[in-house]
Amino acid sequence: MAEQVAKLKKKQWYNITAPKQFDNAVIGETLVYEPQQMLGKTLSHSLMNLTNDMKRQNVSIRFKVAEIEGDKGKTRIIGYEIAPSSVKRFVRRASEKVDLSFTCETSDNVFLRVKPLVVTKSDIKGSTAAKLRHNIVAFLAKTVKNMTYDEFINELIMHKVQAAMRETFNKIYPLKVCEIRYAGIEQREKPKEEPKEEPKADEPKAEVLEQKQ
Repeated sequence: MAEQVAKLKKKQWYNITAPKQFDNAVIGETLVYEPQQMLGKTLSHSLMNLTNDMKRQNVSIRFKVAEIEGDKGKTRIIGYEIAPSSVKRFVRRASEKVDLSFTCETSDNVFLRVKPLVVTKSDIKGSTAAKLRHNIVAFLAKTVKNMTYDEFINELIMHKVQAAMRETFNKIYPLKVCEIRYAGIEQREKPKEEPKEEPKADEPKAEVLEQKQ
């Protein structure tokens, strides 16, 4: 009988909402049998549409449904990304692109992948380029560690992290572009277990067969 009821039940459209920093605006809808089936669903949305700021049309925010409230799916932000087409336009001749990718952790122990993008006004080589790369990673890792995940995402969306980075490094290396092209939650890698050695007493000896010439 229960199976027959399940078959008769129809899918319905349910709204998916943004977190409170975007005023819980409806950002999508999905067709499911039950609201609980929305959990874990992901979607992307243009930051321009969320903030009504034309300057942010090249940025997308990735959301994941983390909670069900009534018949709505409430999301959390899991990623921030600049469109690849915009990244390509940032780079010009007679400049140096510093494109990095590293992991770091927020003060509330959220593990992130961060990809800063810096373009200098002139070529930098050798030790100067290496020093710039090291300093960018150190600066951002410290910045992230001093914030909760929500604080970091909010500062990123408001472009405060990028502005602070530009102010810090522009005095040393004149910059054309200073952006975070990607930041998102990443799964920690589980430590690999070392293979256990089997007792050798009962192991058969391997025979070496010579191939006939």
